[in-house]
Amino acid sequence: MIFNDVKPYLDLGWYVMLLRDKSKQPHWSMKRGFHDASNNPFIVQDWLKLESNSMNVGIACEKSGLVVVDIDYRNMTAESWAYAKELWADTMTVETGDGIHLYFNAPAGLNLPAQLDAGIDIKYKGYVVAAPSIHPNGKQYEWNQKLPIDYPQHFIKEKRAS
Repeated sequence: MIFNDVKPYLDLGWYVMLLRDKSKQPHWSMKRGFHDASNNPFIVQDWLKLESNSMNVGIACEKSGLVVVDIDYRNMTAESWAYAKELWADTMTVETGDGIHLYFNAPAGLNLPAQLDAGIDIKYKGYVVAAPSIHPNGKQYEWNQKLPIDYPQHFIKEKRAS
């Protein structure tokens, strides 16, 4: 991981954190996990001096004004596949090791469910692994280079009512 890998996130004002190599777990230097995430480029540069070639990067969602829909293919049912198709949007998308992350802009302080359906989770009060990290299965996370759009709030209301 080098500074240029995280600079696009910092340029957007997002809060990044270090993760362990080929892992979703916070790096040992992140004592408070995603609460230690920073959008200060000088702090992040210092972090990257620790073990820059063997780290993944994460993004603290709520602090960054983001909601991420985490779709894990291996956990999906026929019903959740249909629901995922409704959620699909022309937004920032990251291919993960076994699914995708759909990024959306969102205000702070939302009360969102942790799961929308089988294999469809909401990442908001925590963090997500970001590109160009390496998934534990060896696959590199890949960003489509689009920016997030506003979160489609009506989908969450529908799931809460059902």
